[in-house]
Amino acid sequence: MIERIGQDLPWRPFTIPRSSPPVVLAPLHGDPAGGSFLVLVRFPAGWGRPVAGHYSCDEEFVVLEGELTVSGILFGAGDRGWFPAGRERTDSRSDGGALALAWFSGPAHWVAAE
Repeated sequence: MIERIGQDLPWRPFTIPRSSPPVVLAPLHGDPAGGSFLVLVRFPAGWGRPVAGHYSCDEEFVVLEGELTVSGILFGAGDRGWFPAGRERTDSRSDGGALALAWFSGPAHWVAAE
């Protein structure tokens, strides 16, 4: 099956755990059996999550526009990030805003560092 993604995506606000302000998500695909999912994420200028923690599943993303900083690494347009399940990250932010395509290997449960 081939599906064309158009301008009429179902964007909705979402607060990423322990972050602010809210982002806007457009779900693209989800696997109900395994819990994996693919989303577009629009980070507003000034978004941040200063706390340390990790997701309980793998996360992979590609920045399509803007810049996103995670654990001191600046990801710009075309850059790919990969964080295996349990990999701690700190000080995530987007000073000027960003658009990213993100894939999670299962339910994305955030676990804050102790």
